[in-house]
Amino acid sequence: MDQTRSLLSKQSKDVEFQDVFYTVDQRANFFRVTGQRQILRGVSGSFRNGQLSAIMGPSGAGKSSLLNAISGFRTTGVKGNFKVQRDNACYITQDDRHQTLLTVEELMNLSYDLKLKQRHKKEELLTKILKNLNLDHRRNVTAEQLSGGERKRLSIALELVDNPNIFFLDEPTSGLDEVTAAQCIRLLREMAHEGRTIVCTIHQPSATIYNYFDSIYVLAKGLCVYQGNPLATIPFLRLAQLDCPRHYSPSDYIIEVIDAEDGHLVPLLSELTDNGKLTYRANQPALEDTQLVAQQAITTLFVEQPKRQCLSAFFAGTAASTDGTLMGAAGALLEQMKFFTQHLHHRERREISGLQQFLVLMRVMLLRTMRARLALVIQLFHHTLCGLFFGMIFFQLGNQGGRMFDHLKFCIGAVLMIVYTQVMVPILSYPADVKLVKKETFNRWYTLTPYYLALTISRLPLQVLLNFTFMAMTYWMSGLPQQLWRFCIFVAVGLMISLVAEGMGLAIGATFSITNGSVVGPMLIAPLMGLAVYGFDFASQISGGMNLLMKFSYVRVGVVALILTVFGFQREELDCDEIYCHFGDPRVLLRFLDIEKVSILHQFGLLAMLMIFFRVIMYISLRKRCYT
Repeated sequence: MDQTRSLLSKQSKDVEFQDVFYTVDQRANFFRVTGQRQILRGVSGSFRNGQLSAIMGPSGAGKSSLLNAISGFRTTGVKGNFKVQRDNACYITQDDRHQTLLTVEELMNLSYDLKLKQRHKKEELLTKILKNLNLDHRRNVTAEQLSGGERKRLSIALELVDNPNIFFLDEPTSGLDEVTAAQCIRLLREMAHEGRTIVCTIHQPSATIYNYFDSIYVLAKGLCVYQGNPLATIPFLRLAQLDCPRHYSPSDYIIEVIDAEDGHLVPLLSELTDNGKLTYRANQPALEDTQLVAQQAITTLFVEQPKRQCLSAFFAGTAASTDGTLMGAAGALLEQMKFFTQHLHHRERREISGLQQFLVLMRVMLLRTMRARLALVIQLFHHTLCGLFFGMIFFQLGNQGGRMFDHLKFCIGAVLMIVYTQVMVPILSYPADVKLVKKETFNRWYTLTPYYLALTISRLPLQVLLNFTFMAMTYWMSGLPQQLWRFCIFVAVGLMISLVAEGMGLAIGATFSITNGSVVGPMLIAPLMGLAVYGFDFASQISGGMNLLMKFSYVRVGVVALILTVFGFQREELDCDEIYCHFGDPRVLLRFLDIEKVSILHQFGLLAMLMIFFRVIMYISLRKRCYT
């Protein structure tokens, strides 16, 4: 009975897949799809618990695509049958992105606080993990200062906090030297032999690293051309009348074979493995007379489709397998019951409330903001310098009745400075964070809503500081009325414009890459700026449709709100150095601009709606990037 339970437990941690297709659209441009390209072509296979498995193949073979498909990291365009406990798996990306400006210890604490409820064993667990991965002496070093191998070990350490059963790693040896790469693979093998399922992609390992793997899965042109242990590679190739030269690495030879002559041998090799449904084992260690044994790679997977779709949905991607017999059905039921009890324990152990996630993320984001001293100094210097220049250009002109056009330039210039600054900063900085958010949400560190709220609120203090600095210097140096309530409204208008512009920048940054965002951002700002300055000299003649269109330009709305703040609220007549000042009475200027009946609350309402609109677009883009 104990042996049966152990077998079921191991099978529940296996990764199995059958008839997997992955298709992507081919586009002539952003709007026109010219066709589809099939990356994976009905591959099958299995990666067993307690083994370190490698997905190999030449460039473009579909290694990362297969890893993304079976892990669930990519779902769009993927079809096939999977048996994977995705709620107890983690995915470690190739680039080893981590929260910036945090030390190793702080990152480990962050991972623990977001994954586990227990607190009394926290320090003991984190110390044990860091010591096992030889990172304990680097506790107080930030992730950016670690070497390539140390960053890879840190990525593994962060996921080991809640001890997932399945690890997916994309190119774990990329960028590492031969010695460090071998150390990394040895570490993964030790972790696998402790009872985990570890699957990684690798391009073309050395002979030493190749033999560290327990199982090899070779792809070429989207087909499986070999599956089995490393020792069986050479005997397998002999089945296709291919002899690996003596003193030649099997890993190098099989890649050369499937790449040679435009891959004409790929169909033959794929047929020998039944496109991944067969796996090959060598009965004896690498001897000349090694006997090769072909066996079913997938012994119980999807011979009959699971019929309890409701259970499949509840178990979050874990489907029981049955061979259609009574024993098969009984085994499937036992496996489901085993998973059910594990699932309840798993949820109790790692389910953290949204409020707790929000508080942890809020604390970390504020800490990162305070530690980014250089960025803070640059932004504060920028706003101070711009405020000083604006103040000098319009010095003590705020009460001059004969300088109407200067007053308009003042309001327009202040708004444009805020808009362009707050839009471009997130466009250039946020796309890098999106990839980190996708990885961490996929690995169940947190859900998107607490992250989104923490990001939005944590950026408020810096926004208030920077905009208060600029608006205060601009207001007092320009000689506007010495009225505290008017100054507060002036600052509030600037802050609202800043929040809308930042929301637009975050929406663009969450949707596009840095390169594309740098094009899209200015392209969208340009018409908004055009609408902002349109028709001030013939405001009363602007059509109703154009007036409605201008309300969608938060730059225009901001300019109008700033003019109402400066010249509205029954402001007294301005000074006049000439015999007659047509705009000496502020009400004449408001009437000329056709805004004397416009309410400042109405403008604030429009800005609030536009701010919500851009924030919603950002949230939708994040969900699309993180969950597809």
